Amino acid sequence: MADGRWSDLPMDILRSVLERLSFVYFNRAKMVCSHWYLCSKQTSPQKSGSPMLIMYLEDGGCGLYHPKEARVYKTKGDLPKIKFLANSGNWFLVLDSKSSLYIIDVLSQKKIHLPPLESIKGCQYKLKRVGDKTFKEVGTRGSVVILHKARNLRGLLWVDKKKEEFVVVWYFHRIKYMTEYLAFCKNAEDHYHEIPARLQDVSDMVLPCTGDSLYVLTTSNHIRKLTYKGLIKDILAPFCLPSPPTGLYDDDECRYNIAVRPSGEVLVVMSIFYGSSRPWMFLLDSFWMFLLYKKNPYRVPDNRFYNMLVKVDSLGDEALFLDLGITVPANRDLGIEPNSIYFSRTRHAGFSFQKSSCLDVCVLNIATKTLKRCFPGFLNIKLKDARWFLPS
Repeated sequence: MADGRWSDLPMDILRSVLERLSFVYFNRAKMVCSHWYLCSKQTSPQKSGSPMLIMYLEDGGCGLYHPKEARVYKTKGDLPKIKFLANSGNWFLVLDSKSSLYIIDVLSQKKIHLPPLESIKGCQYKLKRVGDKTFKEVGTRGSVVILHKARNLRGLLWVDKKKEEFVVVWYFHRIKYMTEYLAFCKNAEDHYHEIPARLQDVSDMVLPCTGDSLYVLTTSNHIRKLTYKGLIKDILAPFCLPSPPTGLYDDDECRYNIAVRPSGEVLVVMSIFYGSSRPWMFLLDSFWMFLLYKKNPYRVPDNRFYNMLVKVDSLGDEALFLDLGITVPANRDLGIEPNSIYFSRTRHAGFSFQKSSCLDVCVLNIATKTLKRCFPGFLNIKLKDARWFLPS
């Protein structure tokens, strides 16, 4: 544009340009200026919702991979120095090197800064910052002081893009100790609220698509539903977790997670990763097994023997995104296969950083038990970690 500015492009020409862009580039282009953003609202972009991966590379970089396009998009900005805690659509909850939280749209790079962690207000605990990586927790009813490391921060995120609303939840994970409280804030708030929890060692936690409550799996074999007012409802308490297969080796892993279906039904997912110790494993890079369970509908109240889970053999016309802890309706046009499990890792207490041998970007067909690896080797990119997300 020698004689003008890109922001001065006529609306019909700009709309024609935007309609030809891929979904990722369309989201980036609409942030160029207010004129382009206004035009994007009047433009029909390419279909959204196809599963994508955010990738953490071994060289410290970060990128987006669109399996349907078989294309890698480089992220903009200083993303390698941050840690992704959770996501809702293409919005990610991020912890930076100064232990500050914000949420970012990984497609457009739009940021929303969040209150500092020490702004939490409640009747039981106060936080004080000690440098960039440590926080001191002081009980308001006693002199007990606990030091928390930023690396133990866990988080959840829910975003309603249409209503421009969000909810952020975080807590410090303490192995073999009670999680005394959770903290949350909603859009336009300048501090976090305290949710009294007293949950015995949180094993997994999900903030489902409705965003109005939390589902928690504890190591004491409880599944609990929490509201932001601190009300707790036991979905299962206690219940018998299914035992892992016998004969696991030292480099095998078995983890339990929960996932929430659109109906509100909670699934327990047993993820088993078989390592390379077995003699026959030289034929494979890795081997995964997933077993799904749900609440026994015929349980007799107050009878522990019947308080067990029953196996789920099919998800029907749904797909499980294990990284997100939800199932969604299948849609082959968008590349979401029915009765399948999408995974890149197994979650543990909100997020995990697995050993590299456990990282596998795959889709498992439950009916046929066939595993399809979704990240082709010809791209020659070494991954440190990856996470599925469903852009909105």
